[in-house]
Amino acid sequence: MDCDRNSLRMIASFILGVGVTLTLVVLYQAANFDDQKSLEKLSFANVTGGNVSLANGSVNVTHQEPSPFQDLAPLLREVADDDGTIIMTSVNWAWAQQDSLLDLFLQSFQTGENIDHFLKHLLVVAFDGLAFERCKVVHKYCYQLKVDMDFTGQQGFLTKGYIELVWAKVELQRYILEQGCNFLFTDVDIIWFRNPFKHITVYADMTTSSDGYIGDPDDINNSPNTGFFYVKSSNITVQMMRYWHDARKRFPPHHEQAIFINIKQELVNSLGIKLQFVDTKYFGTFGQFSTDLNKICTMHANACVNGLGAKLPDLKGLIAYWKNYTALPIEEKKKGLFTWSKPTNCRL
Repeated sequence: MDCDRNSLRMIASFILGVGVTLTLVVLYQAANFDDQKSLEKLSFANVTGGNVSLANGSVNVTHQEPSPFQDLAPLLREVADDDGTIIMTSVNWAWAQQDSLLDLFLQSFQTGENIDHFLKHLLVVAFDGLAFERCKVVHKYCYQLKVDMDFTGQQGFLTKGYIELVWAKVELQRYILEQGCNFLFTDVDIIWFRNPFKHITVYADMTTSSDGYIGDPDDINNSPNTGFFYVKSSNITVQMMRYWHDARKRFPPHHEQAIFINIKQELVNSLGIKLQFVDTKYFGTFGQFSTDLNKICTMHANACVNGLGAKLPDLKGLIAYWKNYTALPIEEKKKGLFTWSKPTNCRL
C-alpha cells in the first residue's frame, strides 16, 4: 500500500513538473516573439531611414520616407565578407571607360601581393548609366547610384559636379552602416599592393589615410585623407556620418574632406568617436610619397592638379615598377635597394 502511495506521489510530481515546464516554454516563446517584433521594427527603421531610439527597453521608430538605397541591401549581403565588411569605390564614365582608372584599380588586385580575393568583396558604385554598364563588363558587383546631375564627364576637383558626387557618396556610406556592414572606402585612383587591413585596428571606430602624417596614429592633428578610410558599423558611426553630412550646411560649398577636417575634433569630443590615422609609409600619396616597397600597401594619385590624363601614366608606371620588384628574389627584396620614381606627369 505504501509503495502504491509513493508511486502515486511520483506520478503527480511528474505531471506537475511537466506542466510547469510547458508554461515556462510558452512564456519564453512569447517573450522571444515580442523581441523578434522589436527586431523587425529596428530592421524596418534601418531600411526606411527612420530614426530609432530606445526608451525603457522599447524601440521607438519615427517613420520617414523610404531610403533611395533600398535596392542595394541584397547586394550588400552578397558582397560582405564573414565579418560583414565590404570594400567600395566609386566611378563615373570618365573613370570607368576602357584603359581608365577602374581598369588600373582592378588590375592592381591581380598584381598585388595575395589580395586578389578582395575582389569578391568589392562593390563598385557608378554615378551614371554608362559607368554602370562598363562596370558590369569588368566586375561582378556593380551598383548605380541614382543622381540628378550628369556625371559622365571628368569631374574636376571642387567643380559643382565633384561636390555633389562626394556628398552623394557620404549618404550612401551611412546607409551601408545602417545595414550593419562595415566598409573600407577607396578612391579609384588608388593602386593596391598589399593587404591594408593589417593596419586597421578593432579599437578605432574610423581609420583614415593621411595627407600629412606626424608620427602618432592617435594624434588628432594628423591631416586626414578621406579618399581611403575604414568605418566600423555601430550606432555611433551612423551618427558620425549624419553629423558629417549635416556639417555641409555650416561650411558651404566645401567638399567632404575639407569639412571632415573642420569637424574632426567635434566628432572626437562630442560623439566620442575613436579616430586613428595610418602611416603614409604604408599608405602613400603623391603628396607624401612612400619609396619603401617592402612596406607599401596602397598609393594614392591625389593632389594631381592637371587631372586624369596625368594620373593614368603615373599609376601605370608604378604598376610596372611593382612588377619588376615582385620578380626579384626574396633576398634582394629584403635589402630594400629597389625603389621607384616619384610621379613625373602629375603637377602637385
